[in-house]
Amino acid sequence: MEEFIEHFVSRIENSNFYKFFRSIDAQVSRNVKAAEIETRQSKSNGLWCCCLLPMILLIYTVQYNVSPLYKLVAFASISLLFYCLLFTVFLSISSLILQEPIYGGCVSTSLVSVLLMYTFLGHDLTFSTIFSVPTVFLYSWLLRTFLNSFQNTFTIGEAMVMAQAIMLFAVMAVAKLTCELDETDEEMDFVYTIIYTVLSTVGLIVTALFLLKDERRNMKSLTYIFGLGAAFGLLMLISLLGVSCITDILHYIFVENDRYQIFSFWLVLVVIAVAVLTMRTQLAVKASTVTRKSFHVLASVVFLSGILVDVNLMVLASGIGFGLLVLVEALRKSNIEPISSALQSAFLVYSDEKDSGCFAMTPIYLYLGLACPLALVPHYKNSELELLSGVLAIGVGDTAASWFGSKYGFNKWSGGNRTYEGTVFNILSQIATVYVLIIFELLNTKNALIRTSIAASITGLVEAKTNQVDNLVLPLVMMIAFQSTSFLR
Repeated sequence: MEEFIEHFVSRIENSNFYKFFRSIDAQVSRNVKAAEIETRQSKSNGLWCCCLLPMILLIYTVQYNVSPLYKLVAFASISLLFYCLLFTVFLSISSLILQEPIYGGCVSTSLVSVLLMYTFLGHDLTFSTIFSVPTVFLYSWLLRTFLNSFQNTFTIGEAMVMAQAIMLFAVMAVAKLTCELDETDEEMDFVYTIIYTVLSTVGLIVTALFLLKDERRNMKSLTYIFGLGAAFGLLMLISLLGVSCITDILHYIFVENDRYQIFSFWLVLVVIAVAVLTMRTQLAVKASTVTRKSFHVLASVVFLSGILVDVNLMVLASGIGFGLLVLVEALRKSNIEPISSALQSAFLVYSDEKDSGCFAMTPIYLYLGLACPLALVPHYKNSELELLSGVLAIGVGDTAASWFGSKYGFNKWSGGNRTYEGTVFNILSQIATVYVLIIFELLNTKNALIRTSIAASITGLVEAKTNQVDNLVLPLVMMIAFQSTSFLR
């Protein structure tokens, strides 16, 4: 088995296409260095990552009868993909693209989305231009900001994916608030309204913390900022949901469909995680990789239970949770004592070698990896398997590979520290998890074991060979792998 896998991977690495891609990657690395930009240390730039999000959106758009809003976001992602491809070509030639504020050759890719929206969605040129050209301009600025201002934080591929995610979410939010394009039911409209309000409030607070002068970075100013943020969020909820919004939200979370049970279960897991985090921080003992993976398991149990029991509540919880995670990271970087010091102590204990830049990206990637299927997978019957892509890829597979490989792995992949034993256990653990879910009748998807076997094998090989952050790329790879097996559904 090991010899077959090694031979298969060796054939790929010795192919002319792979060698050409590696030469492009090497030229990009030289030009990035010439521009005096330091990306996160990695053996490759991860340029292939720019294809993941657009591929997922486009495949779902072709396979299913998705809403006009989903199609709009998918077509916008095509322009971002073409921008990334041209960006890579120009960067392999010269570093000028990283230094000039606007690079016309790349920004012209916005015309691709304009034509797609005009042709396939039936929108006029004005509408198509408004949702295409500014998106690519802002993406261009955001990508350069990530690479120039946040040194050692991203590889180029990771920066591309994160910038794509931010811009596509912005397109979705603006389109949903200004146009009647979505076809979600009343419950999901209620959920999305709460999520947009929470994220908008967090964005306002983070902006205020960023603009706060050094001499005013104290608890008093923080109290004022949080008070204004809370007032802003409350006013938005009242204007969008009515004066009884707080009562309606509490009823939805705790009373309707007996949701207090699953919420109480999540609360217990959160208390356990916080308690362990606090004790470990007080001991000031650096956490091992296996110890950090234990939090992967706790987070995965939350998402697994939510997706299988109440996916709508899980969508709401994931949106609010992401806002809180961003807020905590902003407080860590705010230099407001004693909060910043306490959060920094926890970061130093649980950070790994990939958290070498300005921000603690690993926990953010973990959360996004678990939650992204909830945003990317269209809601259709028996979609639970694809919604579990993040849970299976990083919560189960990556964690199992890390634990088993560190204890029983001896045969390492060439050019890395991952082991064959860890990769095999990665694949088997995902298949076993799906098998258990089927036995207990928690998952009812046709050919789920076959599809999982194929998707887990692909994801396991990517996990073994990639130098990009697993938490970010593996769930996206697994979603594409599941899409490639959709004919078995």
